[in-house]
Amino acid sequence: MKKTAIIILFLFMTGVFIWLVSKPDSAPQKMPEIIRFNPVDVFSLVLANEGAETISLRRSGDQWKLLQEGSEDKKMVFAQAVAVQHLLDDLANMEVVRVVTRNPEHYKKLHVGSGATQVLLKDKGNSVITNLFVGKQGSDLISTYLRVDGMPEVLAVNRVLLWQVRRSYQGWEAIDSAKVKENTGNTVEVYSQAQ
Repeated sequence: MKKTAIIILFLFMTGVFIWLVSKPDSAPQKMPEIIRFNPVDVFSLVLANEGAETISLRRSGDQWKLLQEGSEDKKMVFAQAVAVQHLLDDLANMEVVRVVTRNPEHYKKLHVGSGATQVLLKDKGNSVITNLFVGKQGSDLISTYLRVDGMPEVLAVNRVLLWQVRRSYQGWEAIDSAKVKENTGNTVEVYSQAQ
């Protein structure tokens, strides 16, 4: 009887040990933190695309202005403030969905190394808020791969950023209805939600 009890106890302890070792960890994976910022604190936004013109946007009061390479501040043109604000809001509110890789050999395939769009945000004092490398759209079509400068991880974030950061210079320019009429002969009416 004593021998049977010892065997049962041994089997029970072995079963508990195996169950504890093989059960999956119930704690969720800790995701790397992305720098948090307030879009109001951003005074300069630079979008550098390899093989394309670098887009430099600068806050001017409530407006944003586009700075052409090699020009002075006085030669700036207004940018679409709504488009700039949308991009800043997406960058400020994006969340990490998953860590895609930590292997630098995969940067090229995910377009977060050479070929990435570099997004540089600076504050009023010209200090860097964040420096990101925006890569391909995620395979789920609702996320984007990106890498924060200085971090090895390629992250999938819950925002579609690629179309925003790859706009051309003309894509950032504010619509000037007089200019459109002059160039095309057509009248353009622009309505706001307040009307």
